Amino acid sequence: MNLKGKKFLVTGGSGFIGSHLIERLTEYGAYVENFDLSQGRDIQDEKQLSQAIKKKSDAIFHLAGFSGSKESNENIEKSFKINTLATVNLIEHVLKYSPKTKIVLSSSRLEYGTPKYLPVDEKHPTNPISAYGLSKLCATQMVLIYYKTKSLNVTVFRTSNVYGSHPHAKFSGYNIVNHFIDLAKQNKTLTIFGEGDQKRDYLYIDDMIDAFILSADSKANGKIYNLGLGSAISLKEMAELIIKTIGKGRIRYVRWPDNYKAVETGDYVTDISKIKRELGFSPKIDFETGILRTINNN
Repeated sequence: MNLKGKKFLVTGGSGFIGSHLIERLTEYGAYVENFDLSQGRDIQDEKQLSQAIKKKSDAIFHLAGFSGSKESNENIEKSFKINTLATVNLIEHVLKYSPKTKIVLSSSRLEYGTPKYLPVDEKHPTNPISAYGLSKLCATQMVLIYYKTKSLNVTVFRTSNVYGSHPHAKFSGYNIVNHFIDLAKQNKTLTIFGEGDQKRDYLYIDDMIDAFILSADSKANGKIYNLGLGSAISLKEMAELIIKTIGKGRIRYVRWPDNYKAVETGDYVTDISKIKRELGFSPKIDFETGILRTINNN
């Protein structure tokens, strides 16, 4: 894949995923522009957005958003303004100023809500149980309508939980693994809600970046892909593996707080058959290897 000299815009480029993506694209010789609130650049600012899009990037990786199921339920209006309306605004600017630009939209497994079967494929019904999941689903549906009616060039990823090496990775809704590693290294307590039997599909960050870059270089258009490892591990097993590997830390089990229990979707495993078949993507890093890399490099 030759990306040398190509131009990319990354919204939310200072975040966990975005910073890794920018680093990789830069290594490939691409020109990358970071559009992030930490740099005073707001995805909701019309003038800033139009200036960035007028530069006619080859692709835009849209990662900016308001994350966290509990947090979004507490800030519903903010969640929809940033995750849904700002995405629509981005698309309108792309169609106006740079209609050939590819958009890669980072979305979430939480669009599906509580799985009716496992593993979850792209045909699984969508029924989000949080404002976050609903705001992401609305954004996905909108970009697909733009694809059908305005020929928008777009690919959507519904991602599982991501983790991995990053010196600045702190706790958030999507890197509980990094958070637990940080606590164990300090010989602190890892707090788990309930019995810790909820299973999650954890994808190492390098694999996620591989998939994003593949999609930007692919002719696939108007497609949704589930993105994950394709296997799952319980929260308890994950915490025990981290403690065993590091040799420090302990687990404390507590009752589910009501506001977290309300947005708990149960077990999740990704069916990655479609992305394997159409994009040629297969994860390279198993969970145990990913844990070791994260421990050694954080």
